[in-house]
Amino acid sequence: MATLIISNQRTEEMVGDLELLDPDYRRYVGNQAQRMAWCLQDGDVLVLPVAADEAFLRYVTETLGLARDSVRVIVPPSGRVGEGLLSRDRLVDEGFLAELREAVAAHGVDRVLPFHFDRSVAELTKALGLDGVTPGFGFLDQSGGRLLNSKSTFRALAGGVHAPVPDGGVFSARDEAETFLWEGLLSRGLPAILKQDFHVAGFGNEIVSPVPGVDPLGAQRTVVTETREELVKYLTDRWEWLTDSGRNRVVIERYIPESVPIYAEVRVEEHGVEFTGHGEMRMKPVLNGLVVPATSARLPAFPGFLDAVQRLCEPIHAMGYRGIVSIDAIVTPEEDILVNEFNCRTGGSTHIHRIGERVVGADYFEERVLVELRRCTFPPFTEAIEALRARGLAYDPASRTGVLITVDDNSSSGGFGEYCVVAEDADAVRELEQAVADVLRVHPTKD
Repeated sequence: MATLIISNQRTEEMVGDLELLDPDYRRYVGNQAQRMAWCLQDGDVLVLPVAADEAFLRYVTETLGLARDSVRVIVPPSGRVGEGLLSRDRLVDEGFLAELREAVAAHGVDRVLPFHFDRSVAELTKALGLDGVTPGFGFLDQSGGRLLNSKSTFRALAGGVHAPVPDGGVFSARDEAETFLWEGLLSRGLPAILKQDFHVAGFGNEIVSPVPGVDPLGAQRTVVTETREELVKYLTDRWEWLTDSGRNRVVIERYIPESVPIYAEVRVEEHGVEFTGHGEMRMKPVLNGLVVPATSARLPAFPGFLDAVQRLCEPIHAMGYRGIVSIDAIVTPEEDILVNEFNCRTGGSTHIHRIGERVVGADYFEERVLVELRRCTFPPFTEAIEALRARGLAYDPASRTGVLITVDDNSSSGGFGEYCVVAEDADAVRELEQAVADVLRVHPTKD
């Protein structure tokens, strides 16, 4: 069995109009696409938006125990929004399709694994004759992937299965949103988070607060609205952005400061739901890394969270979706756990769990701590990996500890690199992180 892996990290179904994304962010996303190389297995074909350094690809395949020449990496010609995104025009390019058909036939590909199974990938799957062997394709072909990456759909399903969620609702009318925000939250001294229906990693979220000093974790910024008049002005100014020019609804929830964001990842298969793992999300202020496993797993509320994950996946399975589901939640200062989102696609955590399973070992979840840091600037790949090896910091298969470079910082401006620290416990992780920062002159960028 060989897989066609398509690293389309951002699509219009995920974030709206791709042309509205900042050019620097598009470059970051293009670099970030390298993560899916950690999903490679023998015979696979990988489609990337930007060519990866060959030394980095050899490093990934060797770490995974693969021969570099056993896998194929293809990059389609640049499209209307540049190289960082796998936009539809790139995936339907005739020259790219011809090369991809040849690779699919030569490698015996019989499975498709995109980051997000959108309409463009569905068209490509049919063009390659792989629709009949793709689990759940009938659902995905009818824009099911978009439906199950909607924050408003999440609120509806969570309500239906009685999952614990933050107080809130889904709104299409600005006056109704204003009434809920002011009367239900702000006038009572409670901040709120407003979420675009389709976006990722906190980039489509903003917080409004009746008092200053609220840290915007999981959002781009906090806006202080002390009066209803200030709230009205905010909504007037931002409603077009929040609703994607009126095309979508807005999810509004109570924002609980000092909460810790966590997630659980599962796979919805034909026979049922399989647990992959869980972790804590580092927010600075938007997603900038992971800690696996989640330290909150020790809390009394955690089994209830996992039970809610299972209940949420039951209607998802019944609808016909097959694939990865990542379900997000927050741990409040009172140590309650409230579920606040799901994404039915390959997640930002998937490559870390693949590394855990295939590199660290089947018991990684019980025996090791994996900590990922994103948006780092460090030297060119060959220089960086040699520096890690010289100081004894590179990942060692014998001890099953050390540092793995998960994304090569191959941009001219820097700031797009990622690495993962594997250690026996949290204290050892902190020591390794400091050592890496000293050796590689790592400088995490500010979001």
